[in-house]
Amino acid sequence: MAGLALLACLAMIYLFNALNLSTHIFDEELDLKQQNLAKYRQKVLEKKAVETELLSLQNIFNRAEAALLTGKTPSLAAAEIQEIVTNLTKAPGVQIMTVRILQPDQSGKDMYLAIPVELTITSTIRELTQLLYKLDSSTKLLRIAKLNIKSHSGRSGRGIAEGSVKIVTTLTVEGFVKRVET
Repeated sequence: MAGLALLACLAMIYLFNALNLSTHIFDEELDLKQQNLAKYRQKVLEKKAVETELLSLQNIFNRAEAALLTGKTPSLAAAEIQEIVTNLTKAPGVQIMTVRILQPDQSGKDMYLAIPVELTITSTIRELTQLLYKLDSSTKLLRIAKLNIKSHSGRSGRGIAEGSVKIVTTLTVEGFVKRVET
């Protein structure tokens, strides 16, 4: 009978240890699942912030693309640049001498294509400065790729005192269009 009681006692100890071990394993798994659940909840909260940031970036992108030229072909975009510059140079004293539409560099893989237009104008330094400012603050995205200034009056210095020295400026204005996939 003592052997049976000892066997029953050992069986109870074994069952108690097995139950204690399984409870411990269950608690660890429960903790791990709670940690994972907390991570997933954090990701859900971050999703809203990421969606808000994405919407903000899309709005910025749309505003930036609105500054692109609207011409569907490079020649139409160049004509748009020419019209913009013509309107900006209507100030008295500024005279457009030549306008040359250059070939755009289509060898790149960029998403946007730069459309260059070369202009030669005569103006005073002040008028040129005002034109450059107007080009910079234009609603369309324009950049000056090249700028070459020469004195129209030579080295005589006449006209410096009255501030009316005429200069000849050759500038290349670039506007941008979205590249059309062919």
